[in-house]
Amino acid sequence: MDSRRVLVVGRGAAGQALAQDLRGRGGTVVGFLDDRATGDDVLGTLGSVNSVVAEHSVDAVYFAIPSVDATTVRSFINTIDASHVEIAIIPRTYQILTKETVDIDDLTDVDVLDLVGRQPVKHDLVSSTEFIRGKRILVTGAAGSIGSRLVTQLAAMSPELLVCVDWWENGMFFLGQQLEGVDRVRLRVADVKNSVLMEQLFDEYRPQVVFHAAAYKHVPLMQNNPVEAINNNVGGTLNVLNLSARHGVENVVYVSTDKAVNPVNVMGATKRIGELLMESIASESPHTRFNAVRFGNVIQSNGSVMQIFRGQIARKAPLTVTHADVTRFFMTIDEASQLIIQSAVIGRENEIFVLDMGEPVKILDLARSLVRAVNPSLKIEITGLRPGEKMYEELSYEPDKVERTANSKIFTLRERGGAESTKTVAGALELLKRAQSYSLSNEVAIESLRGLGFAVQ
Repeated sequence: MDSRRVLVVGRGAAGQALAQDLRGRGGTVVGFLDDRATGDDVLGTLGSVNSVVAEHSVDAVYFAIPSVDATTVRSFINTIDASHVEIAIIPRTYQILTKETVDIDDLTDVDVLDLVGRQPVKHDLVSSTEFIRGKRILVTGAAGSIGSRLVTQLAAMSPELLVCVDWWENGMFFLGQQLEGVDRVRLRVADVKNSVLMEQLFDEYRPQVVFHAAAYKHVPLMQNNPVEAINNNVGGTLNVLNLSARHGVENVVYVSTDKAVNPVNVMGATKRIGELLMESIASESPHTRFNAVRFGNVIQSNGSVMQIFRGQIARKAPLTVTHADVTRFFMTIDEASQLIIQSAVIGRENEIFVLDMGEPVKILDLARSLVRAVNPSLKIEITGLRPGEKMYEELSYEPDKVERTANSKIFTLRERGGAESTKTVAGALELLKRAQSYSLSNEVAIESLRGLGFAVQ
C-alpha cells in the first residue's frame, strides 16, 4: 500500500485518472494544482506549489499535464523548494497523449525527455497505413534505435513483406524477438557496403519502398575514423540509391541529419554527400521518387544526451556539458520514425523534409533542471566542445526556401546544389574509391573532405 501524500498537478482528464488510480492503490491524494480549473480539491495554481506542499505535508508531486510545453515544465520544477519531495511527470509521448486514461504506471522519473518535451507532432497515421499496406518494404539500419522503431511501426501497417537489413547481429537478434509472431518480416544480416549481397537482396525481395536509415552517426567517433565513415555513409548510401533506381523501387527515403547543413565534422559532411548523391541519382531516375528527411537530435537514440545524463545520474557522477551556450534541436524517436514514413507518403520528387522543431534548447539549462529535480547534490562540469561539434545546429542551407506541406508541422526544403554539387559529387566518388581501397590515411581523408568544400575541423 502506498502511504505517500501526493499532490497532482493538473485537474484535467489525465490528472483525474491518475488520482483515481492512486486512490485505488491505497494512496492519499491531497488535492490538485491547476491554473484554470476550480473546485474544493483544487488547492492552488502551479505557482503556489511550495505553500501547498508545506501546508499539506506533501511527499510527492505528480505532474499530470501531458500536453504542456517544456518551458512550463522546467519553470515548475525549478520553483519547488522542498528537497525531500519526489517529483514525477507523465511522459509527453504520443502514446500517452492518445490514451483515454492514465495510471500510476505511466509515470516516470524526471528525465531529459520530460524536460525538453514539447507536445509531440502528430502525423497522419491513416494515410501512412494506406500507403504501406500491401507493399514490399526494405529498411536498412533496421536494428538501430531509429530503424527498429521504424520497423515496428511499419509492421503494424500490414505490408506485404518487411525486409529488415543490418550488419549488427545482436541488434537483429533482439529485433527478431521484438517482432516474434509477425510472419511477414524477414531479417537479413547484411552490410550496405557489400554491393554484391545488397544486389541479391533487391533481386530476391523486389522492394517497392526503401527506407535507408543505415549510417555511422556519432560525431567524435567518426572524426577519428573518417575513412570508414566515407565507406559506410557514402559508399553504403550509393549502393542503396543505385540499386533502388536500377530495380525500379517506387519510393526511397534517405535518412539525413541537421549536421549535414554547413557541416564542420566528418559525419555531417558524409551525410551531406549522401544528399547530393540522392539529388544526382534522382535526376536520372524518373521512375523512382527519392526524398530525404533531416533530423535534429533524437533524444532516445543510442548515445543521446538522455542516455548520457541517465548513466551519469545512476553513477552519481557530474553531468557533463561541452559548453555553457551550446544549443540543440530535439525530437522524440516516435516523431522521427513517423516522419520517415510521412516523407514517403507526401514527398514529391527529390525533396528534403524537416520537422517543426520549435526553439532550440540550451543543454546547460537541461542539466540544471535535471539536477534540481533529481539530485541537487550532483555537479555540472563544462568539458569543452569536442572536435567537429557545433555550438548550434541548422536545419536548412536556405531558410527562405522552406515551404509548408499538407502537414503544418512538416516542411520541405527546396535546396539544389547545381553545378557546384555536380563537382562535389564527382570529387566524392573519387574519394570513395580511395577509401574503399584503404589507400589513404585518416588525415588525408579529412583533408580531402575539406578539398570538397566542407569546413571539417
